[in-house]
Amino acid sequence: MAPSAPVRKAIATERDRLHAVLGGKPTSTANLHLTLAFIGQASVQTVQSLRQLIAGIDAPRFAIDLDIASDFKHGGIVWLGCSTPSPSLLVLADTLREALADGGVDFDPQPFAAHVTLLRKGTPVAETLGAAIHWPVDAVVLYVSESTSQGVRYRPLYRHALK
Repeated sequence: MAPSAPVRKAIATERDRLHAVLGGKPTSTANLHLTLAFIGQASVQTVQSLRQLIAGIDAPRFAIDLDIASDFKHGGIVWLGCSTPSPSLLVLADTLREALADGGVDFDPQPFAAHVTLLRKGTPVAETLGAAIHWPVDAVVLYVSESTSQGVRYRPLYRHALK
């Protein structure tokens, strides 16, 4: 999911605050997103199938509140997440993952963990934000990951609006 410009700016501000304290390598502002399912390497045919699967998702718009900063214990990944994920977010993630499985598309089977990666190789953290970042969600976005001389870049390939 792609944050709107104001939400992206708020996430980037929190990322910068945490980076100053925790170090690590910050995620570029353009790359800030929330992954519903990680697919990895995909052929052109798979990408076309993904577009069709995503277009078939019938889900309402909803909002989430990013209100905690934490880390994955392995790899030093510092992230923002929801202390209480929106039921609509969980249903959307489940719906997408079921569609992928039914469509024969391989994806990372790790349980869904709603988060936005802020830092890599950062110091561990666990805190509640002073003010939650409210994120109105109005679309599902399919991204492609591209390696560049400046690092990885996530480029949107397809956007499906929620109702």
